[in-house]
Amino acid sequence: MSVGLALFVKSPGRSPVKSRLWPLLGRSEAEALYLDCVESVHEAVQPLQDEGLLQAYWAVAEAERDGAPFAPWTTLPVLMQGEGALGLRMARVYNALLLRHEAAVLIGTDLPQLRSLQLRQALQVLFGGGFDLTLGPSEDGGFWLVGGRTRLPLEIWTAPRYSTPQALADFRGGLPTNLRVATVERLCDLDEPADVETVAGAMRLLPELSPAQQRVSRRLDAALGSGSG
Repeated sequence: MSVGLALFVKSPGRSPVKSRLWPLLGRSEAEALYLDCVESVHEAVQPLQDEGLLQAYWAVAEAERDGAPFAPWTTLPVLMQGEGALGLRMARVYNALLLRHEAAVLIGTDLPQLRSLQLRQALQVLFGGGFDLTLGPSEDGGFWLVGGRTRLPLEIWTAPRYSTPQALADFRGGLPTNLRVATVERLCDLDEPADVETVAGAMRLLPELSPAQQRVSRRLDAALGSGSG
């Protein structure tokens, strides 16, 4: 089965990134942390692409400036999120993937603790288990992954109260009752200062760290150390 997977990204300097961490880390360090988080997720995706299980894309928030893409987004094919609120942009990318592939998967890039194993499990649940849709819940009430084989009405994407504890419940509540929906592992997004310790602890439990994960882990440990002082 042909699977397209989009990693949702913003470009530092063109959009604010990790702004809720600026008071703790400072803007430049928060932006560097963000790019390391993105690369950590990319490193988790890459083995599945190497095995031919999916084709990965950057889903980029900003239009190219003067025709020049932000340098990190040249390593994969690009899909533009386009204008509008998050739900509309997610719907646009999801539908674009379904035009090219039999299944579409959207993931966030605020998950430096993500491993290839968790993505592999999500694909197995969706395709091996015969489900129509799979969702990866976040600790904050949202979701870090949504994957499916069928188009969804636009209002399912646009109605949820994103960035609130009700986001996942809203999304699930709008789904047609005949859809078979599976849930995979719950993870913590790295969004708020309170998430730093949770994500750092999760990374300490990983059996091994990729190069980008090592950089993230060092940055988080440094932030915790400076905070305790």
